[in-house]
Amino acid sequence: MSSIPIARQALLELGFSEEQTEKIQGMRCPQHKIPNIKELCFIGLSPKTVLRILEERPELLKMTDKELRNRVDALRVLGLGEGSLQNSLSRCPALLSVPRSHLQAVIHCLKNRCQFTSLQVLKILHAAPETLTQDPSHIEDLFQYVYFRMGAKHQDIISSQVFETSVNEIKVRHQFLERLGKFQPPDKKRVCPPSNPKLKEVIQLSEEDFLTRVAHSSSEELDTFRKILEREEREGAQDIEDEEDELINNDDDSASENEDYEENVQGYKSKRRHKKK
Repeated sequence: MSSIPIARQALLELGFSEEQTEKIQGMRCPQHKIPNIKELCFIGLSPKTVLRILEERPELLKMTDKELRNRVDALRVLGLGEGSLQNSLSRCPALLSVPRSHLQAVIHCLKNRCQFTSLQVLKILHAAPETLTQDPSHIEDLFQYVYFRMGAKHQDIISSQVFETSVNEIKVRHQFLERLGKFQPPDKKRVCPPSNPKLKEVIQLSEEDFLTRVAHSSSEELDTFRKILEREEREGAQDIEDEEDELINNDDDSASENEDYEENVQGYKSKRRHKKK
């Protein structure tokens, strides 16, 4: 019999180097978790990629191999087949930690709330698999902003990988351009002037390139605008809160008036009954 421990021997046979095997065993990977690692290897991931995934998502070793297999199958059902599945997992290991119910909620949001076709959804998953890890409400908020406020088309949204971006950062860049007169709103038919920067230029460029190539402005001006926008949004939120409080107080006053009225009516009826007697 080999003097090499069974778990170590299994990892070496899967193609892991001595160094990689030591790192995996350093994660306190027990022998009964080797099937999980086999599942990742059977997907077609290289030992190097499997090691990186385990380092980033150690919770995968806490699942059963059946649970892990089900997660992989759920991704395949969405259309991530051979090649795209490996690329997606290599790029976004967090996909294996996403429950099936969350995946379904994201797809439902893309198709029903954002009106993407099945083919367009598949393109989103291939181009930006991280989308599947996002909260559906975040996806919807992003979509509504770039679609209605910026006049973006579905294809522009797909190619720009919008759903990996912060809503606040998009608002800052877009409204900064608006106030500089470099971005005009869409008309009633959602048609934007051809002079508007492309969505990809607003979203994907680094801040330095965005300022140099699109805004033609300085980082100091952008920082100042960001603070102004934050203050405006805080004040707007406070105004809404004050209006809600006022409505609640008005409702309370109305309820009190109704109670007084009912008491007066009941008192009047009681007096009339007393006089008749």
